[in-house]
Amino acid sequence: MAKILRLPLILIVTSALGACGLIYKPTGAVLNHLAQDEVVPHVYASDDLDMSACGTGLGQTQLLGSFGRVMDAPSRVLLNTHTLAGLCSEAAAQEAQLHFDRALHAGHTTEARDARIQAQRLYQRTAERRLKVYHDTENAFGKIGDGKCPTLGSDTEQMEYLTGLLTSVQAVLSDIRAGSSVGVPQDIAARAARATHCLDNDKWWGVPNALQAVVWLSVPGTAPNGAQPWQQLKAAADLGQSKGMPMAAMLYAEAGYGRSDPQRERDGIRQVAKIYNAGNGPKDYRIFTQVAYREAMFLSDEIWTQKTGQRTPFLNLGTFPGDDKKQNDDSSKVDVDSLLN
Repeated sequence: MAKILRLPLILIVTSALGACGLIYKPTGAVLNHLAQDEVVPHVYASDDLDMSACGTGLGQTQLLGSFGRVMDAPSRVLLNTHTLAGLCSEAAAQEAQLHFDRALHAGHTTEARDARIQAQRLYQRTAERRLKVYHDTENAFGKIGDGKCPTLGSDTEQMEYLTGLLTSVQAVLSDIRAGSSVGVPQDIAARAARATHCLDNDKWWGVPNALQAVVWLSVPGTAPNGAQPWQQLKAAADLGQSKGMPMAAMLYAEAGYGRSDPQRERDGIRQVAKIYNAGNGPKDYRIFTQVAYREAMFLSDEIWTQKTGQRTPFLNLGTFPGDDKKQNDDSSKVDVDSLLN
């Protein structure tokens, strides 16, 4: 009798499990469309980079990516979530790098070595996530830098393509910081630079031309005859300033850092601070303003920490050690011991 009753139970359970399998694919399709149509624009307009990067980026990547087991992987959505996850791990890597700078400034060599190892591990993770963005970009839009442009309809699609190109270049740079431990193909940067012509430079705040010039400066042999990368970068940064977007100015500062040109690095940081403080950026893309600001702040923090052992004084982005103007905010004069006692 027990065997007779067990058979229908097995059939019911099997049918239920089969039914679950049938709903995974449409559920994935619905979530993919929701993320693409609503979540992505919502994140682009956010001014909370930490929540977007370490909340949405880390929290949604595995959920949405898992539907690639039952349907085509939602590459456009994953392009965004992997980008955000990379920004999250990069922020942690930058904090470890600043720890290294502080320890080195104080003469604590063992602590400095340990912080350097931690930074390299985190840059390795960042490079891995950014390499996934490169693959997501090609899965979503086709091979980049092959002379053909994808069909880019909406502004969101165009921004995603630009994000994919920019993050692909950053994958190479993050891997270099990690001792080339991930093995990100070096030709990605050159191909991303070639693909920037698929985007309207004026519409997207000078970022396509700025990215192209950064690659020309960073990868030997990629600049065409007669190219003037620094002039192109500065023009792009000024165009971005006219539109309230500091991304191109941030790339100018990064190029100065990468080329060991402290004057251009500082000029780029100052321009980012000026654009950011004006508060005239495009409201639908505030997250990119925040990305530019944070990267400029990290470059500034490194300058300050290497010189003084402390990061940029509060609300003083754009000032540097040795400037004639006031270097520290009033809080630096507070007697901390008296507050703690």
